[in-house]
Amino acid sequence: MTPLASPAVESGANRRGIIAMCTAMACFMTNDTLVKLVAADLPSGEIIAIRGGFATIMVFAWLVAAGHLNAIGKVTSPLVAARAGLEAVVAFLFITAIASIPIADITAIFLITPLLITALSGPLLKEQVGWRRWSAVAAGFLGMLLVVKPGGAGFVAGSATAMALASVVFCAVRDMVTRFIDPRIPTIVITLTTCVTVAAFGAAMIPFQSWVPPSPTHLGLLLAAATVVVVGNHAMILAFRGVEVSLVSPFRYSVMVWAIVSGITVFGEWPDATSWVGIALIVGAGLYTLHRERVRLRVRSSKVEAQATLP
Repeated sequence: MTPLASPAVESGANRRGIIAMCTAMACFMTNDTLVKLVAADLPSGEIIAIRGGFATIMVFAWLVAAGHLNAIGKVTSPLVAARAGLEAVVAFLFITAIASIPIADITAIFLITPLLITALSGPLLKEQVGWRRWSAVAAGFLGMLLVVKPGGAGFVAGSATAMALASVVFCAVRDMVTRFIDPRIPTIVITLTTCVTVAAFGAAMIPFQSWVPPSPTHLGLLLAAATVVVVGNHAMILAFRGVEVSLVSPFRYSVMVWAIVSGITVFGEWPDATSWVGIALIVGAGLYTLHRERVRLRVRSSKVEAQATLP
């Protein structure tokens, strides 16, 4: 009976993972929408500090409720601290950029992060990256150029677009660092460290930017943003537990649907024809990269099974 039950269990886990991934993407896009609304009035450091403060309170309460208070000392881990610092830089660059860039465009730019990780995995992790995956990276890079339109009126050195691109690089490095964090450290501890560091980073930026007294509306929007970020992070973790990662991962691209809907309905922003082509290239390249990873995993599994059956 066990062999017959396993596929059903796996199917249920995969279904849960897909739902969790789509939920996480919806939460993250809701956060981006709320932050973009507030960014029209408040400076980025202030936004990061207030949202980070709300998120820290929520995550700390979650940590206590989950019984991980005894593991809080793990926040001193160098890799955990490094990841938190990188996340703070990503948050600052992204929130500063999103005030000036259409939400669908900046979301598309951020979707090149998995492709950049693929490109970095060769020289940094000594992983073998074949010509097919390099071709996908090149296609994604071309798509990014079509979205940001270097040389156009919307792109100048030091502009919001440049900051968005820089945030992608730091995001990729952050994810690379995450791979080396001790798996025994509870995820909620890593999340708490990140929230505290991001909030502190935002507070440190306030003296260098003008302080704008937040209205009750601003505070309400940032409280909602903090809530969906916490829920989104939890859903993202749930999406990858006990599932086929190569099956669930492509659903991260559902964020583009939310981004386009948000851009049109909330901000009245329609991607132009060139951006549509760029978005399609980025999403297609990402999906193909995930497909190739699934093929490589299948080949490796077949080799292991074949060796196990040898006398």
